[in-house]
Amino acid sequence: MAITARALLLCCLMATLPLTGCITTQAPTPQVLTEESQSSAEVCSLPSESLTQTSTSITVNGVERQFRLSVPSSDAGTKLALIIAFHGGGGAEEDFQQQNEFDQLGEQEKFIMAYAIAEDGRTSAEGEWFLNTAATSFEDNDFAEAIVDNLSSQYCIDQDRLYGIGYSLGSMFTYEIACQLNHRFAAVASFAGTMPVDPETCELVGGMGVLHIHGKLDYIIDYDDDWDWKDGEHEGVGTMSNVPGMIEAWSMRANCGSSDNDADFFLEHITHSDCFGGARVEHYGIEFWEHTWPDEVDGTPTYQLMWDFLSDFTN
Repeated sequence: MAITARALLLCCLMATLPLTGCITTQAPTPQVLTEESQSSAEVCSLPSESLTQTSTSITVNGVERQFRLSVPSSDAGTKLALIIAFHGGGGAEEDFQQQNEFDQLGEQEKFIMAYAIAEDGRTSAEGEWFLNTAATSFEDNDFAEAIVDNLSSQYCIDQDRLYGIGYSLGSMFTYEIACQLNHRFAAVASFAGTMPVDPETCELVGGMGVLHIHGKLDYIIDYDDDWDWKDGEHEGVGTMSNVPGMIEAWSMRANCGSSDNDADFFLEHITHSDCFGGARVEHYGIEFWEHTWPDEVDGTPTYQLMWDFLSDFTN
């Protein structure tokens, strides 16, 4: 009788082995989301939960790239604008300027902040962010678009309200967004950068709002004069523009129909309006100011000023 019972038990155990093996091979694994993972209707049918400065990685052209993500809480069906922030040179491990304020404003105004991080290990000749990308490399442009595509598979992203902001070298990269990705992004806003005098290409397919803020005593990114990179830095990028010349070039590129200049002892504010695609080109030149990100401009917190400008535009 005992032998019969043991035999019966052994048969039962052997019968469950294949089932156990199937369960083990199908254990849950972290999901790698792609832009096809969920449709726009599916993600927009779900609410979003608040996230703050969450480290995120995606694969772009076979290379792992990273960014930090802050997401507001929102009800199902709420379309969220997206701002991608590009840090200055050497700023990959640092907080972005006024990032806490940007995150708090994002919660109030319902926009997502993605803080892009430059690829580690690049040479001085390459630069942390690739500039004049039509003449050098599109990897960072692809990274920006991959952030949009990845987040669009998880959140209800408003594809008409994609924006870029930047500081210093990151400001320079926002002009790659403006030149090369204006078919997707609606506007950029930045502090203390510039762009090449003669970019390889910079054609406007869609309207592109441009806000540039700069200290007139900037000793790193010269305000009044064109300048060249030091030997071995950013090869192929070319001579960089003085700031007033860059603003004038953008007004011409965008075929702006009117302009206004308001200046006092502390600040110059230039506005070019009636531009292609309903865009606007604005510049704040801060007298007696250097390269440090300002807490406010003309009495308005800088993060708020940038958002107020960006949110005027859709693509």
